[in-house]
Amino acid sequence: MSRRDELKKKILQYLLQKGHATRPELVALTGVRAATVFEAIDELKSESMIAEPERRSKKTGRKAPELSFKPDCCLTVGIELRSKCCYGVIADTSGKTLFYSEVPANNRNSLSDVKNEILLLLQNLREQAGVLWDQIKGIGFADPGLVDIEKGFSIRAVNVPGWQNVDTAKWLTTVSALPAGVWPETMVKTKMEYLQLADKAPESIFNLTTDDGIGGGFIRDGKLFTGASGRAMEIGHLQVDPDGPRCQCGNNGCLEALAGWPSICRIITENRMQGVDFGELPEQFSMTDFSENISKNKGTRIIAEKVCHALGTALSSMVMMLNPEMIVISGELTVLGDFLLNSLRRELELRCFPEAVKDLQIVLSTLSKADTATGAAMMMREKILLGENNL
Repeated sequence: MSRRDELKKKILQYLLQKGHATRPELVALTGVRAATVFEAIDELKSESMIAEPERRSKKTGRKAPELSFKPDCCLTVGIELRSKCCYGVIADTSGKTLFYSEVPANNRNSLSDVKNEILLLLQNLREQAGVLWDQIKGIGFADPGLVDIEKGFSIRAVNVPGWQNVDTAKWLTTVSALPAGVWPETMVKTKMEYLQLADKAPESIFNLTTDDGIGGGFIRDGKLFTGASGRAMEIGHLQVDPDGPRCQCGNNGCLEALAGWPSICRIITENRMQGVDFGELPEQFSMTDFSENISKNKGTRIIAEKVCHALGTALSSMVMMLNPEMIVISGELTVLGDFLLNSLRRELELRCFPEAVKDLQIVLSTLSKADTATGAAMMMREKILLGENNL
């Protein structure tokens, strides 16, 4: 790659992360002389990659106009596969959702069933997009399980029937004639948490996702940590209690087996069979029902405290190793609100060095249900514009 191409790539990378920048800002960022930076910017403009408000003169006496991506220069599809639904979007280069669709998981019993849901989702998006579909550059896929990111291969998702050993990127390319990329759903969520904070984003964020499964992601200075084989941050399968219940991964006492939503349901059922009174909690209860019953019933509160203890135990290891500035909690357990946040704060203060926790922010995610699919589209956008290893 030539120096000019490297400079253009650096400019694109900054615009992808921040959304906009002035010419003087890019000169300061790159450390390259202004004339060279301006030439690279003009090339990107001529390639219809970026836009800039009209510069009427060299010295207007006003703030320099801000450069940004042309919204239609890299349209991408984003898909999130979850245990109960498939979500899909078409996003423009800025990350704005142009079209949205979701397909519920009805009678999902096999790999074929799951693939048919994804095909229906793609069909819905294509019909909405109409002639705009021809401008789509690629598909990003947020996978609920273990992924070989480099190969775009889905290894295993314990909460989705049949979703294992799937050459997902290749299959998506075959059915759509578009290049595809595959990333763990927790990694995509982490990227979106960072992008949502924009200029207020701290240097480092650890994202704890709490849905049917439990996962994590870590981002520092805008770069996701993937690990040597793309399997980093599997906090859900960190062993918290060696004598604990068996996890779907095959080990005992994993965090997911102690604090995942299916595990909470199982624990409540087992305790009811042993005569524990859970007050007004329905037989078929939601996470909201569980949360509202904490203040009304001692049995529910004890279960909630045990869940938070398990989460805090696992998170303390992450805090001591990574020392993040912020922990973002997303998923089902966020309905526990302040009970969850206060419990985790206490656990971390008990288990970690004071200096690691003193200024640590612990917050609840504000992402919408479609944002992870949008994140997958944006990660594919980066793969197309920057290359394989710039996430």
